[in-house]
Amino acid sequence: MTWVKLERYVEIAGDSVDAVQARRKAGKWLNGRECKVVDGRVWINLRAVEQWIEKWE
Repeated sequence: MTWVKLERYVEIAGDSVDAVQARRKAGKWLNGRECKVVDGRVWINLRAVEQWIEKWE
């Protein structure tokens, strides 16, 4: 599965909703790439997030 709802992402990644929202607001995670809103719910692209993490050293 590539896309999961924000609540599930928080459960499996140990991240917080506030941290995700801060990355979205700062433009670190882009809509349509790392995240997107569908029917008012935030979805997270696990593959894109992994790639985002990998580029940080």
